[in-house]
Amino acid sequence: MNNQEKRTAREALRQGFTLIEILVVVAIIGMLGAVAVPAYMNYLADARVATTRSLIANVDVAVKSYNMKHGKYPDSLEVLQEPQEDGGDPWLEGEAVDPWGNELKYEKQGKKRPKITSAGPDGEEGTEDDITNYEAKKK
Repeated sequence: MNNQEKRTAREALRQGFTLIEILVVVAIIGMLGAVAVPAYMNYLADARVATTRSLIANVDVAVKSYNMKHGKYPDSLEVLQEPQEDGGDPWLEGEAVDPWGNELKYEKQGKKRPKITSAGPDGEEGTEDDITNYEAKKK
């Protein structure tokens, strides 16, 4: 075998990946996945909370608009979902359901602006993860 044939034989052997190289790549992918999956799950949780805040803000605007036109707050959210007496579109289209599948809670408070609340991620009302239009101002 001459030098040219030896070089060609060595190159033919080096064309594939070794088991160690494949294991290193799999380990790196596993480590990236271990970091990326929890970060993605946190992102989804934050997105659901932001969506709920936006939904509550939209419902709050519909409630205020109804109050401006009728001089009183609606008795329930269902009133906002019905077509207006003058044939106009409803104040609020679609169901008032948060991303976790819970209906928003609507509480009239006399002459004050009604309280609109989502039970939050845990689905239980009255816990610290509830989201409302009366959120405390962040410092």
